[in-house]
Amino acid sequence: MKMFHRFRRKKAEPLVIPTIIETLPQSPHQQEKEHFSNAPDIHRNATTTSNLSSYAILADQAKDDKLEARRRERSIERHADPMGLNVVYAPKEGVPTADIILVHGLGGTSQKTWSRNRDAQLFWPREWLPSEPGFGQARILSFGYNAHFASSGRENIMNIADFAKDLLFGMKYGLDQNSEELEIGKVPIIFVVHSMGGLVVKKAFILGQNDTQYRQTIVSTCAILFLSTPHRGTNLAELLNRILTVSVFNHSAKQYIAELKQNSPALQDINEQFRNIAPRMQIFSFFETHQTAVGPKRMMVLEKDSSILGYPDEVSKPLDADHHNDPNYVSVRNALRSVLRRVSTSDTAVQAPVSNEVDMSRIKTVLATSGAPEDDYGFFRSRWMPGSCEWVLQCPAFHSWLEGDPNLSRILWVHGVPGCGKSILSAFLIGHLQDAGYSCQYFFFRFGDSSKKTVNSLLRSLAYQIAFQTPQLRAEMQKLADDAVRFEKAESRIIWQKVFATRLCRLRLGKPLYWIIDALDECESPQLLLSLLSSICSSKVALRIMLVGRKTDTLSTALQRLEISTPVDAVSADETKGDLELYVAREVRFMRGNPQFKARVVQSVCERAQGNFLWVHLVLKEILQCHTEDAIEQALEELPPDLEPLYHRMQTTLSNASRPSDRDLSKIIFTWVICSQRALSLEELSEALKPEYSHVLDLQLTISQVCGDFVVIDNQSRVNMVHQTAREYLIQTPGLEHSITPRIGHQELFMRCIGYLSRPNRRLRTERPMTQPFLQYAATSWPFHLGSSAASLDHSVLLALANFFQSTYLLDWISLLAATDYMRTLIYASQGITSYLGKKSRVDAESSPLTDPLHEKEMLELWAVDLVKIIGKFGAQLMRHPKSIYTLVPTFCPKTTMIFQRCKDTRASHSITVTGSHQKWDDCLSKFYVGRDCQSLKITCMDRYFLILTSDGILRLYETSTSQPWQRIVHGERILCFRFSASHEKCVTYGLRETKIWLVKQRRQLHSIANPPRAKALDVAFRNDDSAIVSCSDDKRIRRCELGDTEPTWHIVDGDRAFDSTNSNSYNSPRRVAFNAAGTQVAVSFRGFPLLVWDVEIGEIIGRCERASDRNKNRQDLYTDVGPICWNSVTGHVLGLYNDGCVFKWHPLESSSHEARSSETGISCSPHGALFVTSNSEGMLKVWNFYHLAIIYQLSCHSPVTDMALSPDGRRIYDLRESFCNVWEPNALIRMAEADERSSETSSTMAGSTQLSLASEGPAEASEPLTALAVGPQTSCYCSGDDVGVVRLSCSNGGTPSRVSQGFMPVDYIVWSDDEHYLATADLGGRLNVRLKVPSGDSNLVARYPLLFEAKTGNSLRQILFSHSAEYLLIATTGFTELWSLKTKNMLNTRPNTSPSSRWINHPSESSLLVQCTLADVRLLQWSDLVEVACLPLEHKFPEAVPESESESDPSRRPSSSFPLSRNEDYDAVDEVFVSSTGSHLLIQISSPRGQRPRVSAFLELDTHDLSASSVSGNTAIVVKELPFHISKNIARILGFARSNHRRPSYGQLSEAALEPEDALVFMDHDDWICSFAFGSDVPRNTKIMRHFFLPQDWLGLDSLRLASISKDGKFYCPKNGEVAVVTNWLNSEWID
Repeated sequence: MKMFHRFRRKKAEPLVIPTIIETLPQSPHQQEKEHFSNAPDIHRNATTTSNLSSYAILADQAKDDKLEARRRERSIERHADPMGLNVVYAPKEGVPTADIILVHGLGGTSQKTWSRNRDAQLFWPREWLPSEPGFGQARILSFGYNAHFASSGRENIMNIADFAKDLLFGMKYGLDQNSEELEIGKVPIIFVVHSMGGLVVKKAFILGQNDTQYRQTIVSTCAILFLSTPHRGTNLAELLNRILTVSVFNHSAKQYIAELKQNSPALQDINEQFRNIAPRMQIFSFFETHQTAVGPKRMMVLEKDSSILGYPDEVSKPLDADHHNDPNYVSVRNALRSVLRRVSTSDTAVQAPVSNEVDMSRIKTVLATSGAPEDDYGFFRSRWMPGSCEWVLQCPAFHSWLEGDPNLSRILWVHGVPGCGKSILSAFLIGHLQDAGYSCQYFFFRFGDSSKKTVNSLLRSLAYQIAFQTPQLRAEMQKLADDAVRFEKAESRIIWQKVFATRLCRLRLGKPLYWIIDALDECESPQLLLSLLSSICSSKVALRIMLVGRKTDTLSTALQRLEISTPVDAVSADETKGDLELYVAREVRFMRGNPQFKARVVQSVCERAQGNFLWVHLVLKEILQCHTEDAIEQALEELPPDLEPLYHRMQTTLSNASRPSDRDLSKIIFTWVICSQRALSLEELSEALKPEYSHVLDLQLTISQVCGDFVVIDNQSRVNMVHQTAREYLIQTPGLEHSITPRIGHQELFMRCIGYLSRPNRRLRTERPMTQPFLQYAATSWPFHLGSSAASLDHSVLLALANFFQSTYLLDWISLLAATDYMRTLIYASQGITSYLGKKSRVDAESSPLTDPLHEKEMLELWAVDLVKIIGKFGAQLMRHPKSIYTLVPTFCPKTTMIFQRCKDTRASHSITVTGSHQKWDDCLSKFYVGRDCQSLKITCMDRYFLILTSDGILRLYETSTSQPWQRIVHGERILCFRFSASHEKCVTYGLRETKIWLVKQRRQLHSIANPPRAKALDVAFRNDDSAIVSCSDDKRIRRCELGDTEPTWHIVDGDRAFDSTNSNSYNSPRRVAFNAAGTQVAVSFRGFPLLVWDVEIGEIIGRCERASDRNKNRQDLYTDVGPICWNSVTGHVLGLYNDGCVFKWHPLESSSHEARSSETGISCSPHGALFVTSNSEGMLKVWNFYHLAIIYQLSCHSPVTDMALSPDGRRIYDLRESFCNVWEPNALIRMAEADERSSETSSTMAGSTQLSLASEGPAEASEPLTALAVGPQTSCYCSGDDVGVVRLSCSNGGTPSRVSQGFMPVDYIVWSDDEHYLATADLGGRLNVRLKVPSGDSNLVARYPLLFEAKTGNSLRQILFSHSAEYLLIATTGFTELWSLKTKNMLNTRPNTSPSSRWINHPSESSLLVQCTLADVRLLQWSDLVEVACLPLEHKFPEAVPESESESDPSRRPSSSFPLSRNEDYDAVDEVFVSSTGSHLLIQISSPRGQRPRVSAFLELDTHDLSASSVSGNTAIVVKELPFHISKNIARILGFARSNHRRPSYGQLSEAALEPEDALVFMDHDDWICSFAFGSDVPRNTKIMRHFFLPQDWLGLDSLRLASISKDGKFYCPKNGEVAVVTNWLNSEWID
């Protein structure tokens, strides 16, 4: 098999003219003699004439029967080859290592092009290539498209882009022979392309990069092999199209041939765009070296310049062939094999270059990491010496770790003494693995950088590196990005669970991943890391993990425990004699002296080194400073053999050699290097030393002179201690001149950071933070130094902190943090202040109370609370608008808070004002109705959504950010239990009769499975990568259902075995059942028996939770009953409640059980496992620290709790009470969630505290939510109704609120008459009350509204409307429309409501008329009798063209979106009609159903002059137009019209500019800003949207936004936790960033 592609067969896929001849039935002899001998006479140059002179003769010969038969045969062969993308070969087992896709060229087909002699039996991609070594595990596909340019018929308008789109479609949506998805893009893609096929693939790659549908597929391309591809075109293309045009065979010119013209615009465009993409992949270009016969002549069809791209890393190779014949199969096969070899051994080498930048940017946001730690690797790699470290490659343990069973995970433990070169060994092995093509990820724990000492940082870095290199994990990480997951503050266990356990470990990559983790002993919680690694034994992708560090008893014990589940080998890094000699010899080589003396020095140093490279490094530096042999020998004799004495010698030398001023400088440098939160750069340290040391000439030289060899500067110009042991020496050795006491050092650094932030010109620094190198460190690290400082009787630290919080620099600091994405520092500051105040109070307790700065302490305690609330309620908006901290944020804070008090005196008179809201912070974020006709049963939280199960068999999903409904899953019957998959992509609902599987985001039902009769499931879970589900029922049976079966059916696991085969009949029906997250274990409790856990896989009990007090009991009914139970999905514990008043946690495998006395009725564990929440019969919630069983927060509410849950980030508590859902966000949880991950990682070793968080403890009663709100048309009064039927009247400008009425049902409607003399209210039960105003006579009291009359509505109420004159009342229900007289209190008329979705308004100009707005028309009716005056059809006038991508229906768009709907969407309701404040325009809001998701709205604009009764004649149509697209796409909810007098920027960015009074349409946008724009017929359509203020997070409750409204004078009213907040002085001011 020595020939490729043509195998000496003429013209299966020629590029230019010869292919036409191939379609004609010529003999080989004729092909040589008669090419183009008789062409017709057409306009051409001399060369063309000679080439085409025989064309007519050839045309006559084509009429010969034999030739015609041959032509038909070739046509049949061509059409027999399949079109589209087809699988040629697929490996029988396992996942393919790569997809090889072949794309033919001009005139070719999907099979014959790649067949020898066009014989289908010799189709080498199927017959031969799979049997080649290295190709058996690759999948091979061939793509066919209509490139037969010699076909007859009309002109073909297809072009290269059309073929490329067809290829993309096949890759994304193609099916194999079994009708299963090809799933191209999950493994690397290699293209083999010939001729024009190369242009098709290039264009496909360009299109795919710019299209989100195909991006994830196309970016997996790792290599392209171009075979004679005309990258720059060919001059013969134009000639070929001319021949086709004049052909007597009914041929026609082709668009794609025209594009092959040399340097055509199409080719130039492809080349220009492809140039930016090509460096990300491996490219091979093969070019022809022989001339091709074209008629009677031979010429180069493609010159070398056109066949080669000329890119830097391109591999080009000549082929010993022409454009017809290609005998170089071996060359191309070898190129393919080299790519496959790299793919099969490394994702790094091939796939990393094609990682999509947009995707990785999103993943970087999820992981909050800057990527792989190349800086650390480069630092240690630069210290590696060629020839060293190679001994490890010969170790059997290393060889087993590297080359062992590819399906088995292994751990290699490389340990050594301090200073033996372990990190350099790690860097060497990283480079070795990468050079060898292995997929290697790495991480260096660093003692001098707090951001590189945690397991959280390790996992985020590894996840980023793997996603960068592996398309499969990259695709999975995109799903987390879609759910807005952020792992920066996540607990390490939850990162492991969500990224590694449930995603990476389920992938089948076909090759191991290699991790090198250096300095494990410097990790803050190595035991936690090792406990997480204990689960890798079940990973489907083999993980080869090398752990490098000092050998300690703790690590040795943990690794021995780990060896039970995973093979662990050990290698000692101490045996480095050869490397040590090599290093010493290299350094001594530069020393003066004869070779014999140098050899003695090398021998002496190596004998005393004891394998310690650090000792050798320090000793050699001293030796090389000696000038004589005697001095060198004396130094060798005097140098101590250990590091600590050597450090002492170095410290003494520094003290004796330096001046007093140098010693002071060295002391402060040592303090910065030892105590800093991270290593400072030289530039940062230079700023930090000011003003005392402002004129250091050369800081790097100064450091080397005053700090000696204790301090080094790495290749990133960062200042570090030479080794951790040196740091420990200076800290732990008292009495030294250079010794550092950390607590005192942190105090000094805190004072320097605060002092730096308090320097003048602060605004210049905050507006240009990057020009101040030390600014970011000072702003983010002073809380770290404060919390680590010592508290003493000296008040300097406390006073400095208090002065800073009372200064103008405070808001600059917060603005800087928001602008640089470091808002998390506010939490650290709160923690640091609280910690320091606690230490300070204990110290001050021993001093006189007269000197105690109580005022400063109290002020700082309040600020500690404010900082947490600021990030909770304003964090997202502050990140987008940092300057809002100066004005908007303080405005919306409670009046008693420090931040409001701090800013109230500096507020301008025209500033925004907020009244009516709470006077202090509260923990209730929102409260909303779930359903009035059903009962809320269970709540579950995910990352982006939370879900509530109701008794009507509906799962209701809500957005976590706004608590707004997102979608519903309707099971169709009562749901007994449900469960989400680990990825949250699927959901199983188990009903009374059926079990259903759902794709959540698509709202699509995948399966419906009949339930077994007379068995009710108590819990259900997913198994095996979501390919199966398991259930446990009240009949004591565990059942399993394989979802991959043709007809999925429930089957009993292990036949008829129950939970205990020896005593199964003794058990009664299970009381409580809970599966673990993986569905592998189920916890079951029976009455009178201990709690047990059953292993589903092995079919037996693996543990019983027997209390010590129950173990000696003989009668089974004496066992304490177990109440609710749940699993900790991270640790594998079972949490539960004993009925005798105890909370317990128990691990079934470790048989460890712990209890805490507390009478609870419900329990739920957080997804990250660090917290759990309980509820009791009195409605109290308690949040517990899982590890210590200690209460950290509690709140009390009078109503009982049905169910509760903690959010995945641990910040919020969700509970169900009656018909409501409450969302709580207490300070205690925010602090824990935003805290540095170190607190969670070291929780197992921290001393627990059972004290409650004083900042959040106490009653947290949520007020009854408001259900109705109406603003007075004439005055500043407003009327509100709540859930228990209370109607209250209040005034926004003061006055004592009064209770209007007390009912028993929630108030649904409140409506005023235009003159405010009448007030109508209606409750959920259909009772309507009409009240008449009675003035109070006291300006301090609001008016009274006694009952005038009462009416009962029989149908669901839709609207209440008073007439202009307040003579009539309209009551519209779904069935009827009623007219009432307010004078006689009687119903005047009733009529069926033929348009129940319509809305009614008073006629804007004629008080005797009212207007009914429907979807199809506008009707004018008389108020006196509801007689219709006119019916005016609506004629829609659509706005300017809407971009297709934005107007199309998007299933994932925000539920509150009001994007203009595509024209094929049907509107079915009029939701609201708004009348402009001048009465000149109407704005009609209509909506369309969106399945189970909320409706989406559009807005129609109508001129009220068209409604004049005098001008209406017949059924004149009214033209309505939609709002401009740039307006409507931003509207989340319209609030109404207001009158704007003038607009002025309120924040000092622009000068005031008075304008004429105008109508302003006010709305809330999708970013929660209150906005407006000028509205009216004379206003330009491109009117600018003006932003005024944003709503705080706790104002965004569903019911609050539904009731929010504005008055005509521009006051904004918004319900908030049972009160009404009123915002004034905002409409005439614009927010400008």
